[in-house]
Amino acid sequence: METQLEQSDISNVFGMNHPQQMYVKLGWELNALMRSMSVWKDNEAAPEALFHAFNTAITAWHISDWLWQYQPDARSRIATKFEFVFEETPTGIKRGLERFQDAVVLHCDELRVCREVATGSKHMRKTKTDPNIKAQAVWSKVVDPAGFAKPGDLVMSLRIKNKDKETDAELAFIEVFSFWERLMTELGIFTRDAKLLDKIIKVS
Repeated sequence: METQLEQSDISNVFGMNHPQQMYVKLGWELNALMRSMSVWKDNEAAPEALFHAFNTAITAWHISDWLWQYQPDARSRIATKFEFVFEETPTGIKRGLERFQDAVVLHCDELRVCREVATGSKHMRKTKTDPNIKAQAVWSKVVDPAGFAKPGDLVMSLRIKNKDKETDAELAFIEVFSFWERLMTELGIFTRDAKLLDKIIKVS
């Protein structure tokens, strides 16, 4: 008897169809970023940390889209929590998403940074940018040797500046990860059924 697998009802996302899966993706990208920044190794074919930071910011921000678009009941709970009204029509849903996104950045400052980085990364040069937010690669001199880095070498760190606050990008992304976890738990989004299928499914 042939095994029947339930397919995603979304045709253009390679099998994903649940905001929990985007949350797992964010954790996977954040882990890859931290690993690329914490292991002292020689230069590679590509600057992995930059690419991981790019992807992490984009996923962190677009979880807002996935949460809002998930289902009408979730939209209703989100609107109630953040105290706004929307209509369950194509135009109303779009306006509701904008209200939701404007609300979450007020509750998580690091998510505001992700919005700026995500849209900046997507469009390269935005016509309107937030002058208070900067996401930068910074090179500093090594004092104590570590791995392939010798004293005097320049090593990269990824920094995020928001107004007068500056922090490591990894720490900012951890705050966003925690924010989404708290919100999705409160909204009752997490479910055992949302686990993605493995690459190989064993059939006995």
